[in-house]
Amino acid sequence: MKLSGLAFNGVGVQQRLAIALALMAVVQPLGLCGQTLPSLPAGPTTTLSPVQTPETNYQGRTIEEVKIVGNSTVSAAVIRNLIRTRQGDPFDRANVEEDYHRIFELKKFANVVPRVEPTSTGVIVVFEVVEQSVITAIRVRGNNNVSTETLLDKIDIRVGQSIDSFRINLARLAIEHYYRDENYPFAHVDVIDEPLQRSGVLVYSIVEGPHVRIRNVTFEGNHTFSSGKLKDEIKTGSYFPIFRSGTLDEDQLEDDVAALQQYYRNHGFFDVRVGRKIAFSPDQSEAQVTFVINEGRRYTIAHIRFEGNQKPHTEFVLRGGMKCVEGQTYDFDLIQRDMRQIVKTYGPGYIYAQPGMEDREHAYLHIDPVEIFHKEAGQLDLVYKINEGGKFRIADIVVKGNSKVQAKVYLRELRLAPGEWYDSSTLVASIDRIRALRLVDNVTVTPIGDDPNFRTVLVNITESQTATFLIGAGFSSNYGVLGSISFEQRDFDITNVPSSWGELLSAHAFTGAGQYFKILLQPGFQFSQARIQFGEPYVFDQPYSFSTDLYYQTFIQENYDEIRTGGKFSVGKRFGDDFLASITIRAEEVEIAKVLNEAYRPLEILDAEGTHPLTGLGISFRYNTTDSPLLPTQGYILGLGYERVGALGGQYDFDKITAEASMYRLIYENLDGRKTTFNQRFTAGYETSSPPFFERFYGGGIGNILGFRWRGVGPRAGIEHDPIGGSFSVLSASEVNFPLIGETLRGVVFLDAGTVEKNVEITTIRSSIGCGFRLTLPFLGQVPLALNFAVPITKGRYDDTQYISFSLGLSQ
Repeated sequence: MKLSGLAFNGVGVQQRLAIALALMAVVQPLGLCGQTLPSLPAGPTTTLSPVQTPETNYQGRTIEEVKIVGNSTVSAAVIRNLIRTRQGDPFDRANVEEDYHRIFELKKFANVVPRVEPTSTGVIVVFEVVEQSVITAIRVRGNNNVSTETLLDKIDIRVGQSIDSFRINLARLAIEHYYRDENYPFAHVDVIDEPLQRSGVLVYSIVEGPHVRIRNVTFEGNHTFSSGKLKDEIKTGSYFPIFRSGTLDEDQLEDDVAALQQYYRNHGFFDVRVGRKIAFSPDQSEAQVTFVINEGRRYTIAHIRFEGNQKPHTEFVLRGGMKCVEGQTYDFDLIQRDMRQIVKTYGPGYIYAQPGMEDREHAYLHIDPVEIFHKEAGQLDLVYKINEGGKFRIADIVVKGNSKVQAKVYLRELRLAPGEWYDSSTLVASIDRIRALRLVDNVTVTPIGDDPNFRTVLVNITESQTATFLIGAGFSSNYGVLGSISFEQRDFDITNVPSSWGELLSAHAFTGAGQYFKILLQPGFQFSQARIQFGEPYVFDQPYSFSTDLYYQTFIQENYDEIRTGGKFSVGKRFGDDFLASITIRAEEVEIAKVLNEAYRPLEILDAEGTHPLTGLGISFRYNTTDSPLLPTQGYILGLGYERVGALGGQYDFDKITAEASMYRLIYENLDGRKTTFNQRFTAGYETSSPPFFERFYGGGIGNILGFRWRGVGPRAGIEHDPIGGSFSVLSASEVNFPLIGETLRGVVFLDAGTVEKNVEITTIRSSIGCGFRLTLPFLGQVPLALNFAVPITKGRYDDTQYISFSLGLSQ
């Protein structure tokens, strides 16, 4: 309804039109659109349709003849070639109904009536068609700002098709909808009847109206939530070049009104009323949308009760981890969080019934939060109605949808086996691990079966494109601008050798085992590299891993060039789900060349000029309890590494020890599953003896201490204070990571601190504080665009600062 120009949430003209068209879509296939079906003759002849059932069952009787009647311009041969019902076949009602749809999809007929006529020895199937006049031409008038070709491409109607009022009207609505998407909200389209009836010429007459953009979106009456927060809940937005079109869409406005109402109700405002009004500029080229809100009273929870829970899941136990308690204002986010906590309290064996899941009301654990309102305004009781269902073990695990990747690649990420208790929490973490493989677009896990004690785990996979060939560019404040040519296969199989050139060029050669293979070429002005990488996460399907990385790198420093040629080979062993031990062999040739102004360079650089063979034998341990490899929200990582440089020969002999400790915590999760997390990370390193400057620790830049240039922190030497690195490093990074737009754009705030020293001592702590953005682009996989703004708080005398750092398309 409308009150003084204020439209409250209701069914508008467009919604009523959509309902009418939906009803027409149901009626049309039954032949009820535009004409009346003739009544069926009494006796044995029966009409078939998708919704009618013959009183007599002719299933399986022999089809003696298939007749096509009523056609004049469309030959019977065309129809017969289309249908599957054949003379001599047994009669199948389902086949006849499918043929009915096939004939109707020709778009040549106003009506199709399939009939079955019994004979003494079988049946005769009759398809009676009613032809329509056809469209001889399609024309568009009044489209001054949109080309005719563009509009014709938007409609699903062509010359030669039958004159069908329903499809013609759908095309008219499609044109209007396109205009509205292009910011012509007043566009109106009519069909000219006279040429259509006289000669079959379909003419769409268009009145485009003014081109309108939303200039501003405002809110009135929002005392509890800021306008910025409410804008996050709606899709209507003001015009902003490239990023927002500023489209004025009445249907979207109604959806936004509903979204605002739901948002307020989720936060305890059950009496909220939301409306909207539109103000246009004098020339109608701009519009201001205002959402008018009457918040009403915010409800608080008087009592929380549980119904249906049995021992040992007493109220005391279920309340243990709850955040929502009596006296608090109603908050559906907290209630959803508490429901997840209740599910965790029930533990393995119980299957939580998601909405729409089969038998959710009976066999599985089901929780319904119910609000019971008091007579006095603003008070309610919250009742958790629980149906515990039964406990189940896993009968089997079945993977479906994997046409390219072997099932074992997914099964080994589940961490569950037949005979164990069904564990929903473990399966949720397993889904994250499968997604982290970057082999799937979607993965779901569903319990199936009707055994009272067992369920089969059905893993439904929608596979993605696992091979990627990219030609592009990347850049970062660490490495400058680089070109990039790469081929990556995340489902490599080194044993799947093709037997012919044709098979080599097919999509199945060298694929299927979930191995990793990548060839990368990155030429740049400052940094260039070529790499070949291969990884096998499960050698012989055992908990052993193998990886190799062959590379050639050149780094043009300010006063010299550093060139590295070599490779790394690693073998790892997993112990359980969390612990990994690995041994790595490194062999390199490092060249320091083109040293500039040698009189100004320190001895550390001058002594290293030339070519140096270098080897290393290392062992590392890593303990990882995080809940997700993509965006950890709980758990920690502990790492310890030792490398003996020179163990296999080479010019240098020294020891290198590194350590890492990271902790992740979930701060907040909203109804859409968007998570805000906290991460605290510590790293430390120490080298014995006197390693060459190109093997020492450096600080600053992306992945280190932000607010400082790459290699801008650490010991220096020489007349111009060149960085020469240190033998001792300790770094700390604290970060809060939160969503901004879905999981595509996230924000971070951080505090970095640390130092790099010549020896085991701390003379100057460097620190910085800042914020940034992480934009994950699908064509770059899991490598985000990172943009950081950091301000140093404390620094050393000769440290190089950098307030803005960025990276796109590079992963090191």
